[in-house]
Amino acid sequence: MNGPLSKWDGRVGIGLLLVLSTAVISGVSTFLNTYAVGGTSTDAFVTVRNSLVAVAMVPMALLATSGTRKGLEKRDWARLAVIGLIGGSIPFLLFFHGLQMATQAGGGVTASFFYRTLFLMAIVMGIVTLGERLRPAALLGAVLLLGGNALLLSLTSAIWVDGTGYVVLATLLWACEYTLSKWTMRDLPSGTVALGRMGFGAVFLLAYLAFTDQVAAVGAFSAAQWIWVGISAALLVAFVATWYEGLRRVDLGVATSMLVLGFPVTFLLAVALRGSPMSLGQSLGVFAIFAGAALTVGWVLARETGTVLRRAVQWGTRVPP
Repeated sequence: MNGPLSKWDGRVGIGLLLVLSTAVISGVSTFLNTYAVGGTSTDAFVTVRNSLVAVAMVPMALLATSGTRKGLEKRDWARLAVIGLIGGSIPFLLFFHGLQMATQAGGGVTASFFYRTLFLMAIVMGIVTLGERLRPAALLGAVLLLGGNALLLSLTSAIWVDGTGYVVLATLLWACEYTLSKWTMRDLPSGTVALGRMGFGAVFLLAYLAFTDQVAAVGAFSAAQWIWVGISAALLVAFVATWYEGLRRVDLGVATSMLVLGFPVTFLLAVALRGSPMSLGQSLGVFAIFAGAALTVGWVLARETGTVLRRAVQWGTRVPP
């Protein structure tokens, strides 16, 4: 096919669907992980879980790269190692430790709000390092997303509790890692980058666990805690598998904006568990978040459609009558 659609395979639409799936997975994971890490060493939990995820990612990465023969160069290994350090190890330790502390202080949901500000950090990094552009429609969508998240917060809860700082630092590191991963996926398949993140991350985590004499904590896991490890690992595999392929297909700012949808998922699950109705402000917050996401998705699809139409017109003017 040599027409205007010959180079358009719906990659952006598929990418949006993938990152939307990631957002739902993220929301469920954040909700469940507040229970999963209870009464256990967060360092040991994260290390074991991420190691299981790294092992599970090996066949997926091999399958995704089966048609390629290009080997990795030294700079590729270096980039993957950095991705594993700032994305697959340090922020996980910080996030889970901070989330556990914040939950004990009664501010677990508030702390998770700061994680949802990741898209703001990523938008700035995408503009500065990747040359992405922020259009007015996308900016309005970002305002709605952030405002909606703020409305979901309880006005009576403390904004900053013990552990919140760890969550913020972890969020900043993940924003940096997603930026580096997006840049790296210009040269490497998404499966390779995802495996590099989790594989190198697991190596760093295991080294940290051994260095801090916490290996014995793994043996102290109860049967229930091992079940939580398995559930959390399965969700993380789904997160990584959908996220990096989606990120490869769409802009960094757009992809991370979609992750904000995870917060209302977490919030609604918490509301369902408590059995208490939402306030008017919280209902407006959920509406604002979905409106912001819909506006961002609509803008991206309209931009893509406009690109296809322009190509069609240009192609039509070149075809002889």
